[in-house]
Amino acid sequence: MQLKNIKGVGDKTLFKLKKIGIETIDDLVRFMPKFYWDMTKESDLRNCDHGDYVLLKGVVTKKSKPVNIRRGMSIFKAEYESQGKKVQLTWFNTPYVNGQIVVGEEYLFWGKISTKDGFVLNNPSFEKAEGSKRLQGIVPIYPLRGHVGQQQFRNWLQDALNYEVFSPVDKYSELSLRYALKMVHFPTTMDEMRVGKTRVNLENLIMQYIAYRVNKNVVSEKKVRLYGQNGTIINDAVKNLPYALTESQTKALREIVLDLKSENRTNRMLLGDVGSGKTVVALLSCLFAIRNGYQTAIMVPTEILARQHYNNAKKLLEKENVNVAILTASTKADERRLILEKLKRGAIDILVGTHAVLNQQVEFNNLSFIVIDELHKFGVKQKGTLEEKTKQCDVLSMSATPIPRAIALTMYGDLAISKLVAREGTAKISTHVMGSDKLPGMYKFIVERVQAGEQAYIVCPLVLDSEGLEVYSAKHLYKDVTTGALKDVNVGLIYGSMKDKEKNAVMQAFYNKEIDVLIATSVIEVGIDSQYASIMAVLNADRFGLATLHQLRGRIGRKAGLRSYCFLHTSKDMENARLQALVDNKDGDAIAEYDASVRGYGDFLGERQSGGSFKGDAIITRQVILDCKKYADLLLADSQFDINQFYKIDEYLEKLQNISLN
Repeated sequence: MQLKNIKGVGDKTLFKLKKIGIETIDDLVRFMPKFYWDMTKESDLRNCDHGDYVLLKGVVTKKSKPVNIRRGMSIFKAEYESQGKKVQLTWFNTPYVNGQIVVGEEYLFWGKISTKDGFVLNNPSFEKAEGSKRLQGIVPIYPLRGHVGQQQFRNWLQDALNYEVFSPVDKYSELSLRYALKMVHFPTTMDEMRVGKTRVNLENLIMQYIAYRVNKNVVSEKKVRLYGQNGTIINDAVKNLPYALTESQTKALREIVLDLKSENRTNRMLLGDVGSGKTVVALLSCLFAIRNGYQTAIMVPTEILARQHYNNAKKLLEKENVNVAILTASTKADERRLILEKLKRGAIDILVGTHAVLNQQVEFNNLSFIVIDELHKFGVKQKGTLEEKTKQCDVLSMSATPIPRAIALTMYGDLAISKLVAREGTAKISTHVMGSDKLPGMYKFIVERVQAGEQAYIVCPLVLDSEGLEVYSAKHLYKDVTTGALKDVNVGLIYGSMKDKEKNAVMQAFYNKEIDVLIATSVIEVGIDSQYASIMAVLNADRFGLATLHQLRGRIGRKAGLRSYCFLHTSKDMENARLQALVDNKDGDAIAEYDASVRGYGDFLGERQSGGSFKGDAIITRQVILDCKKYADLLLADSQFDINQFYKIDEYLEKLQNISLN
C-alpha cells in the first residue's frame, strides 16, 4: 500500500509529508509522538513547572469585561480557584469567551501554565466539569512543524494501521509490531503507551544490534600497532611514585597492559570515585604505550582539569624522560604552532587537551593509545573524531559515573571494566535533600563551619536569572548572600564564561583560603581540589544530572577525618526519588546503574548516550537490552532471516560507518 491510497492524502499532502521525512506507509506509522497530553487526571499544582501543560478543575470566582488594549487586540481575564490556589485565566482576541464563562460554575481548564507571577493560564481550552467530553483521554502530539494538522495526521495513522506492518521480530515476540504501534498512537492509558513504545523500541534496538554485528565483522578488530615490551618496563616508574599503588590500582593496570599486549583493540573503562586514583593508572598506562614507541593523548572536558592532568603527568613522570604538552582553546598561537609541529614529528609523548585536540590541524606521528576522562561529558561523534586521528587505536575511558550507553555496551561484552576502590581514610560525606524552607539554616551552618576553618561550595544551575525560570543564578545569589546570610565570610564567584585568567585567580584565592565560600556553576564539577572544603550545596539540584551531582559531591571530603556535607536543594514539594538515589548511594557505579534504569541506556549503537533510541524516547531498560540480545540471536540463527527485512537497515549500516564503535 502507498501513502496516496490513504483517504485525504493527495499530491499536495504528499509534498508536505515529505518535508517531515514521511514518504512511505512505514515512515508514517513509525513517526513517533513528541509528547502526550494526558487528560485522564487532574494536575497537581504543587508540582507543576513553568511551561507544563496542565488539566485543572475549579470554580470561577470572578471575571472582567473584555478590553481592547490596542487596535486589533482584545483581552479578557477571569480568575478561578483550584486546589486552594488562585489561577488567573487570560484570553486574547476571543471576547465571546465572556459569554461562556459563568462566575460560580465549575470548569475543567487545559493549557500551558506560567508560574512566574502566580499561576496563569493563557488561552486555555475549557468546558463545564459536569458531563465533560472533550477534555479527556490521552492525545499524542507530533512534531509536524505546521505542515499538516494534528487531528488530520491522527486520522491518516488510523487508516494506515488497518493494514499489515511487517516485522521479522513478530515471529518470536508475543506482541506484534502493528499492535504495539496502535498502543503508541492511540493509547487508552499512559502505561499502555509505554508498553507499546517498549516493543517499538525493541524492534529498533534489535536492528541496531544486528547491524552493529554485521559492521564489526567488516571492520577488523585486530591491532595495527603491537606492543612488544612487557609490563616490567614501567616497574621503575611504579617504584618512583610518592606512594604505593592500591591493590585495585595494581589489578587495573595489569588488566590494561594485558589488553594493550593482546591482538585485539583495547576498549576498556576505568571506573572509580573521586580519590580512587584513576589518573595515576591512566598515566602509567600511557607510559607503557610510550615505552613501546607510541604517542598517547588524554582528552578532558575542561581547561581546569586539563591543567590538573598536565601537572600530575609532569610530577609523577618526572624521572621517566617523557615529553608532555597541553593544548586548550586558550593556548597562545605561537605556543600552539610549536606544539603542533612537535606533535607531528613525534617529539611529544603525551598530549593533554580539551576539545581543542579534535581540531583538524592536530596531527600525530604515531598515536596508539587514547585516554578519555569524564566520559559522560563527550559525545559519541567527538570520541570518534579523536580515534580517527590514527588507525585502530586503543581506548581507555575514565569515569566516576559511567554513561548509560557504556553500561549497555558492557552487557554485550563490547566494553571491559576495571574498577578502583577508594583509599582507606577518605572522609565521610553525609548527603541530604532539602526544601527552600531549610536554606536559612543551611547558610547559618556554612558560616559556623567556615569559622571553624573549613570551606564551602554553593552551586547554581544558571549564571544569570532567566525569564520564566524560577531557579537560582550564581550572580544573583552572590549579590544576595554577600549583603545577607554570608556577609560575615569571604565569598567568591566563578562560572564558565569568565576569562581563564579570572577563573584561575579565583581558584587560587580559594586554595589559599582567601575565599571561604565559592559560589559557582557546574564549572567546578571536575578538576577542583581543596582539602578544606567540607560543604557542597547544590541549589535546584533537580535540574542537574545524577552524574554531575555525584561529581560535585566529589569536590568535598578530600581530607581524611574532615566530616563533610552535601546539601541537595529542590523547590519541588514532591519527594524527588532521583535525588534520593544520591542519598542512598555513595558508589558512582550504583548511581549510574540507577540513572540508566530511569533515563534509559541510550542509542548505544548510535549517537545518543542516554534516553530513548528513536523519535518518541521510549526508555531502554536492562530487560529490553537482554531481550534484544535474545531475539537477535534467534534471528541470526534463523536460515530464513534476511537483514534487509528491517525498516531502513541500509541507512543505519551507512550511519555506523561514521560512529565510534568504542
